[in-house]
Amino acid sequence: MTKQGLETLKGELDELVNVKRPRLVERLSNARSQGDLSENSDYSNAKEEMEFLDGRIDELEEVLKEFTKKL
Repeated sequence: MTKQGLETLKGELDELVNVKRPRLVERLSNARSQGDLSENSDYSNAKEEMEFLDGRIDELEEVLKEFTKKL
């Protein structure tokens, strides 16, 4: 992996953890406060996005961890 590639992955991880995830947590909280979750499409969509986002965060953390082991 190049230095630029490493920095790109670190930047993506930082953005996901510090910007996008907090926004999504707030969106989920707002959707929960709207009442019946079984008929709340915003809640369902936000929950799916959170699952995807958390998966990507886990993936990036693993890639970075494995790369730093090799150094």
